[in-house]
Amino acid sequence: MNKNLRALRLAAAPMAVAAAFLITATSPASAWVHDGYLERFEFGLYWDDNSRGCVFDSNNDDDHLTDDTFTGPAGCGGRGKGVNDNTTSYNNSDIYGRYVYTDVNYGGIRGSIPAGYIGNASSNYRNSISSLRWYQ
Repeated sequence: MNKNLRALRLAAAPMAVAAAFLITATSPASAWVHDGYLERFEFGLYWDDNSRGCVFDSNNDDDHLTDDTFTGPAGCGGRGKGVNDNTTSYNNSDIYGRYVYTDVNYGGIRGSIPAGYIGNASSNYRNSISSLRWYQ
């Protein structure tokens, strides 16, 4: 019986490796979050008005933007600057909305950015966004 079990394990090992590879190869674009390029299903915070300058791209909640920076694209304004309290516009290319908050840990004033919305931050949020959370 042990010999048969060992043969079964040896035969199953390559299939498990192949399945793991396929799962990894077909993962969503979330692997490229924070790469400085806004892609589908991401929420972008921009350094400058009208979705110009560097972008901080995210597809998850972030309870404090204090450790995040604007990363790209290459040569953009604001590159390497901190995201916290430095956002002037946003682009929500996700199918879910995002709440933006003026304080860390989802505190302060809460604003709602619906799915598909592109625009400049109002006076309440201009250079004041410190955390964000998605909603359905």
